[in-house]
Amino acid sequence: MWAVIKVDETLKFYNFQTEQYEVVSDIKFAHADELESINGISISFGGFTKTVLDHERSIKILLKHGFPLFMKKTDAREAAKAVNLTGYTYTQFEVSKIQL
Repeated sequence: MWAVIKVDETLKFYNFQTEQYEVVSDIKFAHADELESINGISISFGGFTKTVLDHERSIKILLKHGFPLFMKKTDAREAAKAVNLTGYTYTQFEVSKIQL
């Protein structure tokens, strides 16, 4: 699953309902060097790499807060282009199953 994001000082997810990038404080991160193995999403900014922990929990949180997720990266790109976003990128969540 894919989400539209922006990375500056913090990781922000694009909310297509509010038309704004928003910080989702419930999503947990760790510095990559703090982990024995990295099985999350690595986000690099300002010389630091942070990793999203627990993809399945993160997806539930994003959906609960109304953030859209896309099955394919091309779908996320088309949605971003449709609202004329600039300065965005994508992140991928790996899940074994989705329970809605």
